Amino acid sequence: MERTFWIDLIRVIGALLVIAIHVSGRVSGGYATGIDPATLGLAGLVSLCINNASSCIAVPLFVMVSGALLLGRNDTMSTFYRKRFGKILTPFLAWSGIFIFCLWIAGQNFKDGTAITLTSSIGAFLSGGISGHFWFMYMLISLYLVTPFLSVFVRNAPKSMLFSFLILWFIALVLFPLFQKTVKETLGIAEIAEDFRFELVTLWVGFFVAGYVLKDVLISRRWALAALIAGLCLSIAGPVNAYLIRVYPDSPLLFLFIFLGKYILPIFTNQIVLTLTAFLVLRSLSELPLLHSPWFGRTVTATAPLTFGIYLSHHLLLTPTMGKLNMGECDSWLLVLCAIPALSLFFYFATAGGMYVLRRSGYLKFLSP
Repeated sequence: MERTFWIDLIRVIGALLVIAIHVSGRVSGGYATGIDPATLGLAGLVSLCINNASSCIAVPLFVMVSGALLLGRNDTMSTFYRKRFGKILTPFLAWSGIFIFCLWIAGQNFKDGTAITLTSSIGAFLSGGISGHFWFMYMLISLYLVTPFLSVFVRNAPKSMLFSFLILWFIALVLFPLFQKTVKETLGIAEIAEDFRFELVTLWVGFFVAGYVLKDVLISRRWALAALIAGLCLSIAGPVNAYLIRVYPDSPLLFLFIFLGKYILPIFTNQIVLTLTAFLVLRSLSELPLLHSPWFGRTVTATAPLTFGIYLSHHLLLTPTMGKLNMGECDSWLLVLCAIPALSLFFYFATAGGMYVLRRSGYLKFLSP
């Protein structure tokens, strides 16, 4: 099967960012989202920024690539379900069993504290309680269930309607909640339609459709580079802004920081804006000669088919290794800035090597789909 480089590139970047989430979260308070950033120090702020930026776009990029590849096809429902579920369910079941076995050998329980038995293992699998990163699989299965119906919609809907769908999706999930929050704060209302939302316009269905709509949209390299720089700045703007508010409460710019944090940054630093920007940038810059150099291009092409297996299995190496490194108390921002990318690359290539060996094996290649 002929490979498409920009698809492979986005897969590799997405897998690296997923690993960066789990690395940065274990360094100097990187999982401290929702906690006062000022209490973390500069090292913690750097880790939190990397974690925040990675968390925003990693999984949505995978979903957009799936939408670009799967939506609009003419497969029958039975053909689609047989192909897609056959490809993901077997490795998912297998890796779930491997994780349960590793937890049992290590003398640990499931996330909710339940001891490992056959009954609790079945319950943990059905409820997503085996490992935190497996949540993606349940979301992906849900998307696959509605994909044949979405394909009919995107095949028959004009481009203008699809773009209108994305605009309404953005309004429903970004602007409306921000407006709702502003009304609550202004009027002092304790409760206001907290559960009101457009159920059909969910976050992940929106990303799924956006991948299909934007797969052929290209912007100039100049604008793509500008968007890349802007996206990188915006992805860390939230934690940095909160840090400045707490550390410099007497600053003459305090009012500006608070205004940005309440009304401006929520619009431009949310998951939707950052992910769509990243997708367009990677799609548009994928033809740069530098990215097709022998060492980089071959690395992307060689490891992209392994990214699904990398996602499923990387915790087996990452979790015990990061526990032994014990970087949770690291107070050097420079070390954090260098260590997180370096460790992310290490775990990516180490896990990719394992997936390659499994794929080349005869009986275990189903573990590396």
